[in-house]
Amino acid sequence: MPVHLLRGGYANTYAIEDGNSLVAVDVGTSSAAKKIHQYLSDRSLPAPALQMVTATHFHMDHVGGISQLLHLFPETRICFITVVEDYLKRNKKLALFAPSKWLKGLVPIVMAEDNHLKKTAAALLSDKFAIPLPLLRTHLPSEFEPECVLDEGQPIPYLPHWELLRTPGHTPDSICFYNSDERSLISGDTILNMRGCGELNTFCSNCGSIKESFKRLVPLTIHTLYPGHGKPLHNLDGLGRIVQ
Repeated sequence: MPVHLLRGGYANTYAIEDGNSLVAVDVGTSSAAKKIHQYLSDRSLPAPALQMVTATHFHMDHVGGISQLLHLFPETRICFITVVEDYLKRNKKLALFAPSKWLKGLVPIVMAEDNHLKKTAAALLSDKFAIPLPLLRTHLPSEFEPECVLDEGQPIPYLPHWELLRTPGHTPDSICFYNSDERSLISGDTILNMRGCGELNTFCSNCGSIKESFKRLVPLTIHTLYPGHGKPLHNLDGLGRIVQ
């Protein structure tokens, strides 16, 4: 049940294989969508082999490539955690970040990545929605209608060996995906790896919540961490060394 890192934007995109299923997580740019298409082509897998796309949270750099993905894979299901439906129906707004805080969180990510211009261009060519800034945070997708059906304690479609964990803090809708058999965690923007040893994200809508979320993750047996930004960490002995 391997996890494949596909770099197509500032956020990491992952392709999860679970038996005969393939699920994409965090398709943040049109370039990431094309990377998934290339991955399937290289393996001679048909387009319907991509059963589902989901996201660790509803921010542009994690969902901005979904429309492009649908052009490539029109039969793919788009599934989000249930609370995203409140955003889509305008019952709730995206958690707001002050512009100064938003830039403070964004700049280190940009500077830590290779090919800045190429990745910035990919972001500019992708959908512009789910931006946590004043006046822009209500700009939500219109090209696709996702199913907001995922939740903690419920089976994940096409991923029978994975479980969803709610980890609010960076955003109220933040989630992680955990595989106890493989001892792997896809952490989204809850845990990053911008410094080489992993760190709890300090760019949060609620810093208290993310610390509580981290406490829930610490008891898990984790050997491999797949962060939302930065390189995966292998051969871990849990999250004890993650910087808080």
